[in-house]
Amino acid sequence: MRNSTASVTIEELKTDNGIFCRQTYTSTSQDYLVLVMGYGGSLRIWPATFVNRLAETFKVITYDNRGTGLSLIPQNPEEYTIKAMADDLFEVVTTLSVKSHHLLGYSMGGCMALQFAHDHQEIVKSLFLMSSTAGGALFAKPDKAVSSALANPEGKTLWDIYMSTFALMYAPEVLQRCMPTIKSIYEASKDCPTRPIALAGHSNAFKGFDGSAYLSGLNTPTTVLSGKNDRLMPVQNSLNLADKLPKSKLILLDDCEHGPHIQNEDEVVNLILDSSAISG
Repeated sequence: MRNSTASVTIEELKTDNGIFCRQTYTSTSQDYLVLVMGYGGSLRIWPATFVNRLAETFKVITYDNRGTGLSLIPQNPEEYTIKAMADDLFEVVTTLSVKSHHLLGYSMGGCMALQFAHDHQEIVKSLFLMSSTAGGALFAKPDKAVSSALANPEGKTLWDIYMSTFALMYAPEVLQRCMPTIKSIYEASKDCPTRPIALAGHSNAFKGFDGSAYLSGLNTPTTVLSGKNDRLMPVQNSLNLADKLPKSKLILLDDCEHGPHIQNEDEVVNLILDSSAISG
């Protein structure tokens, strides 16, 4: 399916194995940039403004992780692993005939991006890890109450559940400032919420991931970005990543929490553009 709004064009398709993906681009788009969403999130969780601004420079690929959106929904939690989800991404870029690309992973999506870069380092031009972790011994855990609330969101309506999750990401004043974006994300994603079986699967995938052993072998230019006040993925995770990755640049944002691309969209877009330009 193809549709255009102003100068932005969107193309959508599903791979043979059932992964739904989207390309967003403009007349000025050049290199490919793949965005990998995190725990429980489909491609609709990316703010449209964020994607469209990146599409002025890149052909932006987003996709529904298994269990989310319009992609396949395995019924066994053990079928959700970071390796399997990275393989899903490889099928996406292969289906789209993408020979090389920049890669951005957010939160648990950074784990998938790390796995993908390890498996296919030759086609990843640059890596951007936002609010993420290497897992294993390098995983700095959040407060137990925070992680429990994330795994068990409360609310009588879907909107309440969304808000309970975003309230873990942002302080009340930040949440209020970001409310227009949050509402637009809700409207874009409310018709295909992630089911409990998939949340269990994503939790299984995250708990089983350990990328610490192969960080030293990743020679891809990498930007590691974190908000200093991140409660869901404490900043120590990004410090650990930057310490172990040979070609990394660490960027820490003051007064920023879990979701810099929403809280500080302008700054993050510019940082992505800068990181891809440096990598060539």
